[in-house]
This record gives sequence, structure tokens and C-alpha cells, in this order.
Amino acid sequence: MKKMLFIRVAVFLFMVLSASCSGISVMSDYDKGYDFSGNRTYRWIAVTQEDSSDALAANPLLRKRVQSAVNRELASRGFVLVAVPGRATLALAARAFVSPKKSLRYTPDPFWPGAFRRGLYFRNIFRPDPFLVYPEYYTYDEAVIVIDMLDERSRETVWKGSAKGTLKQYRTGDAMQKDIDLAVSKIFSDFPLFKAGQR
Repeated sequence: MKKMLFIRVAVFLFMVLSASCSGISVMSDYDKGYDFSGNRTYRWIAVTQEDSSDALAANPLLRKRVQSAVNRELASRGFVLVAVPGRATLALAARAFVSPKKSLRYTPDPFWPGAFRRGLYFRNIFRPDPFLVYPEYYTYDEAVIVIDMLDERSRETVWKGSAKGTLKQYRTGDAMQKDIDLAVSKIFSDFPLFKAGQR
């Protein structure tokens, strides 16, 4: 009996911790043979409208918000944005995609009526249970931001980063910018070059 109670407590705590720790997941990779310290000028690649699934191509204001967040991260690492293509050693491209997702979660409900059997029939009784949960399906939109860094001459990818998280509804552009800054900051957390004054 004690073992069963311990298992139910452990499952309940795991679900609570999983719900509280869910957020932005990031991934990044880079060419270890590339000299980032010697190539610190970059430009943004011209926007094309060919990819209809790219949310940044459909929303120029959102693209500017993402680019401004990336510019701040790169500036803190000594990179310089140049307007002339021939003078940049790196080329950057940013894209974003939104896709609907479905998930299963278990919602705690300590006051859900329990069922018990008496004789040949099942009857419902009010039996509070602090560890009782029930499954619930829900849908949400998942947003993914992808940032590519290419060598200007060879046009080969030298660094790539992405962030994935649940898309929220924002009332103001400042609230949206705050989450974009957080996502971009997490993407660059494992960048080969540190921020100024950071080790």
C-alpha cells in the first residue's frame, strides 16, 4: 500500500515539474573548422516571397523584430552589420514556421467523483483524491525560428541555430519582442564566440 502511494505521488510531482519547466527548446551547430574571430562582418540576405510557409516572409514587421534581436546578439560579440554585400564576410538568413500540434496532458482533479462496485452495479460517490488525474487532449500552435549563417564567398553554412516553442497571443509588440529576444538569446547561448566580458 505504501509503495503504491509513493508511485502515485512520484507521478503527480513529475507531471507538475514537467508543466512548470516546459518552454523554449533550442538547438545549434557550427563548422568547427571555420574562423569566426576573423570574419565578423555580415549582411542579411534579401527576402524572397517564394516560400509561403515562412512566417517572416509574410510579416515584414516580425522579420524586423527577429533581425534586431539577432543584431544585438552579434554586436555583443563584436560583429558588424554592413549594407554593402561585397564587404561582408558572412550572410544571414532568418525564417519562422508555425504548425498546429496536438498533445495529451493529464490534469489534476482531486474532486472527480470516483466509481466503486457494490454487488452487480457500479455507483458514483464523492471521494476526494489529491492524486487523481484525467487525460485531456488539446491543440496548440508551435512556432520555430531558424537562423542560418553562411560564408559569403563559398555560400556554405557555417552556423545554424533554431528555437522551438508554443506560440502565444500577444496584446502588444513589446511583449512579443521580449519573447523573441529571449528565444534568440537562447539560440546564441552556445555560439563559438562569447559576449564581450563573458567567459
